[in-house]
Amino acid sequence: MTRRVHALALVIGIGFGLATAAAAAPLPPFRPVDICGAVVERVWVPAEIRRGQPGMSGSLGRDRTFPAHLRLVLESYTGIDAVTARRINFLLGAGAGRGDPQRLQIHPPTDDPAWLTGVRRICVEGFSISGDEGGTWTSFRRATAAPGPD
Repeated sequence: MTRRVHALALVIGIGFGLATAAAAAPLPPFRPVDICGAVVERVWVPAEIRRGQPGMSGSLGRDRTFPAHLRLVLESYTGIDAVTARRINFLLGAGAGRGDPQRLQIHPPTDDPAWLTGVRRICVEGFSISGDEGGTWTSFRRATAAPGPD
């Protein structure tokens, strides 16, 4: 009986260890994409410091800073397919990632709340997302106001 209890404890311990390791994994690779679209919503979000949670792995276990950024919602976007758009929306918390998104949310980092004021269409080159269980971070190579219909 004691051997069964030890074996059961070992199996539970290994299972818990694998589950913990899987939870601490970084996001799957997200290749940089080029996106153009009509800006229909623009909200500046200031930098935020989140305290780490003791005992947690990855970035969730330590204090981290999320940089200031714009939360842009784009419509009539080009450059990516629906699968990629759903993945971006899901990773950035813009819905459950289901269906064919008519709107795309991106978070280009910036310290300037007035950046893109008055811009109706934008092209973002090299937009990428990284992160783990502690949060997501975005980056881009270049953003420019794009010509297009109002």
